[in-house]
Amino acid sequence: MVLHSVAPQELIRADYEVLKSYEHLDTTPEIEDLLFIQSLEGRAHNGAGVFNKRTYVNTTIDDVVRALDRDADTLKARRQALIDDISGFAAAVMHQEKRDRLVNEDGKPFLGIRFFEERKVNPRDVLRGLYIGGLRDNPEIRKEAERIYQIKIGGGRCYIIDVKTMLEMGLDGERLAHEAHEEKISEYMKRGLIVETEGAVDPARQRYFYIRHRLGPGQSDDAAFIMAGILYNVDVALGVLLADAIDTLEKYAPVYRDQDGGLAFQIGRGFKDLAISMEDVYELVYLSAIPEIEEPLVPDSSLRYLLSIDQRSQQCALKTHLDFIQGKPVVPLAVSFKRILSTQFYEYINRRLASVTKLSKLALPNLSIRELDRPAAEIAKKDFGIVSKDATLADVIKTLKETKCGLIVIQDKSNKVIGTISPADLLFYLNHAGDA
Repeated sequence: MVLHSVAPQELIRADYEVLKSYEHLDTTPEIEDLLFIQSLEGRAHNGAGVFNKRTYVNTTIDDVVRALDRDADTLKARRQALIDDISGFAAAVMHQEKRDRLVNEDGKPFLGIRFFEERKVNPRDVLRGLYIGGLRDNPEIRKEAERIYQIKIGGGRCYIIDVKTMLEMGLDGERLAHEAHEEKISEYMKRGLIVETEGAVDPARQRYFYIRHRLGPGQSDDAAFIMAGILYNVDVALGVLLADAIDTLEKYAPVYRDQDGGLAFQIGRGFKDLAISMEDVYELVYLSAIPEIEEPLVPDSSLRYLLSIDQRSQQCALKTHLDFIQGKPVVPLAVSFKRILSTQFYEYINRRLASVTKLSKLALPNLSIRELDRPAAEIAKKDFGIVSKDATLADVIKTLKETKCGLIVIQDKSNKVIGTISPADLLFYLNHAGDA
């Protein structure tokens, strides 16, 4: 069976060598290799690098693996082992085991990210991030967020496709990925285009292709990571990162299934300290959604791009994003394949924060008091939170979210009040932060 628009093996091999020659990731060489192999699929689709603007839309990771003369079963097993490290961590935490670092049972850091070895985490917060992160790519959840917030996100999911049926129907990877197919999914299943199995895939007849359900600019993984860190904390953000990593790795694994979504379901069912509502999930989907008018300005980094080391600063986007979340100085860095300047992206994040639903709900109402002679103490409420004078804006936002208060009181080390911040003050500042 001949499938057109598959990249020639010599081009795949050449592009692999070129990519290895100039790009390095902040992980182990073995994991770097796994991510490069997957990246070649997308580079062939987009005509990047050695493919020289010629697109090969039906290229899959299997084609790349064959061109590089690698053993498919071995690579799939290595990728699955990385997923199993993360799901094993979640299972251990739900069984009350002490796991305060993002490392596997051999002490090796998840995804080869070295700072995970030393950084202590709150494992419950990591599970919260895994839960939100695993749900936010679900097409139905995106669709509900579109309805709630009256925005356009778009999205789809990967399916096992029967190649013979695809050719008979006049379809290819390009059309499946870029046209809207939501109304045809049932038909595709009936006609045998979509193979309904979670078993191993026969690469001679079946391929794993993305089918777009609805058109739209999608979500930014960078924004999801940062927003989770600001609205909750860094450990929740790291959980979101790990869920996105599972979503990447599962695309070439021994069994094709939605493993990040499945893990989110297990956490939602078995983790009694979750304290995350579906409203919270929809909110993060909304805040991660790329506005159509700003699509060229918002990065959506793959795991490879998050870990890619900038040669000038020796920094990667993941660490720069973490610095921003924690209110530390940030390095101007070209982020994602769009090469968007990180500082420009962070300005966008500040503007986006002004639309956080929960902050707007916390704004103090304009009360009309008729009985002006009533004692003020009768209506007084202890509706405030307290932070130190060294607190960052991220700390203020976190306090507003956690306490649901209407005012933040800033105190010095002697507990003397030196000022206050209301949600309205915060929103005004974030709206005008770039005007100075």
